[in-house]
Amino acid sequence: MDALVHDRSRPGFGSSCMSLLQLFFPPHVIWPWWMAILTLMVLLWYRSGVRCLDAHVKPVPHIRQFWTYAGILIGFFAVIPPIDSVADSLYVVHMLQHFLLEMITPFCLALGAPLAPLVAGMPEWIRHRMFVPVVRNRKVRGLYRFFIHPVTAALLFAGVCGFWLLPHPFDATVRSGTIDDLCHLTLLIVGLFFWWMVLDPRNRRPRAYLLHFLILMILMNFFIVIAAYITMTGQDLYPVYNLTSPAWGFPEAVDQQLGGLLLWIPGSLVHVLGAIIIFRRWIRDDEMRHARTPVPGIDPALPVNDA
Repeated sequence: MDALVHDRSRPGFGSSCMSLLQLFFPPHVIWPWWMAILTLMVLLWYRSGVRCLDAHVKPVPHIRQFWTYAGILIGFFAVIPPIDSVADSLYVVHMLQHFLLEMITPFCLALGAPLAPLVAGMPEWIRHRMFVPVVRNRKVRGLYRFFIHPVTAALLFAGVCGFWLLPHPFDATVRSGTIDDLCHLTLLIVGLFFWWMVLDPRNRRPRAYLLHFLILMILMNFFIVIAAYITMTGQDLYPVYNLTSPAWGFPEAVDQQLGGLLLWIPGSLVHVLGAIIIFRRWIRDDEMRHARTPVPGIDPALPVNDA
């Protein structure tokens, strides 16, 4: 015990702890508190809408509520310390942040389909004066159909995510907080459009299932190629981390390889999971369609004679 006390009394121990604490919870950064307030408001808003639908329309399934809460909270924790603070020092953590924003958060929200509860939970004056006029606007509806189109959504998702993986744009997100915020916002938006297009339960046509399945497989291989290059290139693609990664005990090359593996393996698993969901829905709808098809020459209204 005396030795432990003696170690902690050494010069530099307190300053090291303070530096670590400030890295995880920067005292000069106040926007995480605004994010916490905004997230809490959205959660309460959603909960109010769920209760409204449960009482007057149709209960929201618990599994959808789970996915919605998970998506909101994961998105919140992705943009606040400690992830947001450490992302400026470790490439693998920065890749984790992007992965949560472009893959996990939109994926969870697409499965939760929270729009109806959010609309139901809106204050009446916001719903009638702001939301309804916007969604009824022809230009807005046309723009939405454009972004939700399978080809557009897939190209934007691949293009935006691929752009921010380029060395110069990625380094710029570390050097500029404004560019970093723009990166997070665009990743989240294209992710929401893409995963909602893929997992929208209203897409029940066989051609839509096949198209979405093929898009997922193509994009999975697209990101595998990029991740493999980042992992195995042997080149220093992101020099902005040359000084910060070794401070955490990671050589810059290892840090880059870990970031590439994060995009490679978990990223592929998300695409595979999406493909499995689509395939299961495809099989289920096909079975239901065949079950409703009458057998030629048999009147379904007549009883079956077993004799």
